[in-house]
Amino acid sequence: MEPGKVYLIGAGPGDPGLLTVKGKKHLQEADVILYDRLVHPLLLEYVKEDAERIYCGKLPDRHYLRQEAIQQLMIEKADAGLRVVRLKGGDPGMFGRAGEEAEALKAAGIPYELVPGITAGMAAPLYAGIPVTHRDYSGSFAAVTGHTKTADGSPAVDWKALAEGIDTIAFYMGVKNLGTIAEQLIRHGRSADTPAAIIEWGTTGKQRVVEAPLDAIKARADLENIQNPAITLVGETALLHQKLNWLDQKPLFGQFIWVVKTSPGGGETAEHLRAGGAEVIEAPAYSIDTGESKPLPDVKQYPGIYFTCAESIPVFFEKLRQADIDVRHLPEKIMGRTDRAVKALKKHGILAEKGVPEAVEDFLLVCPDHESPSSLVYADSWTSHKLRSSDNTRKTLSRLIQEHLINTIVFPSSKAVDIFWKELDILGISPVEWGADKSIVCYGPHTEKAAEAAGLPVEKTLSKPDAETLVESFSGTTQV
Repeated sequence: MEPGKVYLIGAGPGDPGLLTVKGKKHLQEADVILYDRLVHPLLLEYVKEDAERIYCGKLPDRHYLRQEAIQQLMIEKADAGLRVVRLKGGDPGMFGRAGEEAEALKAAGIPYELVPGITAGMAAPLYAGIPVTHRDYSGSFAAVTGHTKTADGSPAVDWKALAEGIDTIAFYMGVKNLGTIAEQLIRHGRSADTPAAIIEWGTTGKQRVVEAPLDAIKARADLENIQNPAITLVGETALLHQKLNWLDQKPLFGQFIWVVKTSPGGGETAEHLRAGGAEVIEAPAYSIDTGESKPLPDVKQYPGIYFTCAESIPVFFEKLRQADIDVRHLPEKIMGRTDRAVKALKKHGILAEKGVPEAVEDFLLVCPDHESPSSLVYADSWTSHKLRSSDNTRKTLSRLIQEHLINTIVFPSSKAVDIFWKELDILGISPVEWGADKSIVCYGPHTEKAAEAAGLPVEKTLSKPDAETLVESFSGTTQV
């Protein structure tokens, strides 16, 4: 058996949108993913459903997997013929130990590729409105590790060259040694008044920026309880934060929203929220399984067809095509239960009515296996598909909950309340306890009533159940 291949990929500094196109492609194709603590959980949504996910979770003073064990795992998985991704925060070549891992793979005869990522030392400052170079302030830039293997863990660098020869310096993970960094730079010629800024959790909704002169930055960081991951920037360009800061000006900055989904498709709500600065997970994620769909009945014998959901419609028309049934044989009366179903029918040239048929007992009901209205009697029904929820997305949701990232829940319908309850129950989490301190937004009074009946405190109920009203509700520009 031929060995597989390993891809050492930079995941970027935090914002999932900063993953490169090439990195995303290899991530989607991977059989095994070894990922670090600084990899945003939402990036693992790109992973195949059956891929193996291995958490290498490094903390500054604690390691779940030692470096040697990580390298051995990559070799073993690739030797088994698998495509392996080693996913690292930032860029793998910037303090990411990519060189050591590539050397180990080379020695073992394992094919590999190095896929660059956007490094935090430049991206985090830019998300804080600070370019690391500027014609008026800085013509040189250096990236420096904030900790090393020296006896006291402080950076082992040429302080004089840094202090006198570099305009803008970015220290990675240097919070613990911040006092030493400032002291050494000042001792070797940098002015104590040099502007400095620390960007914590840069490019994410948790981003915080503190500023102070170099000789005061340690005290300011202590006062604000700044922790790693953080980039410390020293140089005149740090002054631009106040002028060019943009990320936390977005109306939804700091919101991490779980939109509880009840069906596949959609995505428009999440896109509106992300455009407003929120981080979003849509869960559960569903796939449509048509493997057990039976042949269509003779559609000509019914006076009408009633579609309960939009997802059934492409399946129905594909079955028509496979059976060589001309769409002109469809009955004149075609109806959809929802706006989405009516829109989906229009894409196939059918101008359908929305609502429930008056002579319901004469209609052919087309629906997924979980949506047949038991209170209504139809001439016949045809099951278009089954919905399968993604275990991969459930794992992502679990990690987001464990890391205390989600602070807002959106219920688009009363059914979403039931699904929310079910998903947390599967994860072994009390919905009432976990939801007690979350901001809960409901689409309409019926959904609000369902959420309150489930013991969940509703903060907002939208006057209009659409994405635009949802975004506006967070900025306080619309009535809810």
